[in-house]
Amino acid sequence: MRTADIQRLAAIDLGTNSFHLIIVEISEKSRKFRTLYKEKRMVRLGGGGMKCLSGSAMERGIEALKRFKTIADLNGAPVRAIATSALREAANRDAFIRRARRAAGIRIEVVSGEEEAALIYQGVLSCLPVFNKKVLLIDIGGGSTEFVIGKRREALFAASLRLGAVRLTRRFFTREKTDAASIMECRSHIAGQLDRVAPSINAEEYDAVVGSSGTIFNIARMIGYKRDGTRYSKKDRLSFSRIELFEMVDEIIAARDARKRAGLKGLDSGRADIITAGALILKESFKKFRIKSMTVSGAALREGIVLDTMDRGSREDVHCPF
Repeated sequence: MRTADIQRLAAIDLGTNSFHLIIVEISEKSRKFRTLYKEKRMVRLGGGGMKCLSGSAMERGIEALKRFKTIADLNGAPVRAIATSALREAANRDAFIRRARRAAGIRIEVVSGEEEAALIYQGVLSCLPVFNKKVLLIDIGGGSTEFVIGKRREALFAASLRLGAVRLTRRFFTREKTDAASIMECRSHIAGQLDRVAPSINAEEYDAVVGSSGTIFNIARMIGYKRDGTRYSKKDRLSFSRIELFEMVDEIIAARDARKRAGLKGLDSGRADIITAGALILKESFKKFRIKSMTVSGAALREGIVLDTMDRGSREDVHCPF
């Protein structure tokens, strides 16, 4: 796929929890791209387990890809699809990849955790004014959490941990109601995993902390609604403090089952069953890395895929208006 030949592009992020599609129109002269269409499908590819994709998860994934390919074709957009944690780990990933090629006409690239982190960082740079700042980026996905310290497009440190909202929910929160013991076990597990990257992250000084992903956006939106009653969207540059986060995590934990959590203002009800695990990952990250506040990016991996595909030089002047 040669960038010079592309006027439109469809980028697909095959996440453990959701599949995301973005279709953009690229201007080579101005080094900008314009978003034409976005769609998310809650596939739960890793919902049946991370070691082996379940038959039903594979069916949901293939159906989503067939729909995305149809939309891309209608827009005259070639497709680039990148898979993350669920397909990195699944023993039967090759079977899914073959089916995607045969049934949907989509070739899937499976990237490493570090490559995923770097792509997310590129996507974030396109939509937040942090190009010249040294940034700590945290992205909490369904199967993994990515950490990047970067400045001016260079990822100075990138790591991926097997900490995800879907993964930890399956491990610690299988009962209908959460309890104090499972919360404590989950927190301890997260803290132990974060110890693997804490020396590298805490040795650095950075100017800003950015969060991306549905988990972080939903928590930020819940905080924003509690703050002023506004229903924020990803177009808004939401920020929240350490105190606001800790208070919201306490509210999430207090809502002990998915039905009660679905009633929390600002939360996408489709995330009610996995938000506890995601919130604990974020809180423990704030504690471990002594974070005081975070700004949320509306862009992440799919925008990073676009920029990576466009890359024929500097991306400093590339922007993605929503």
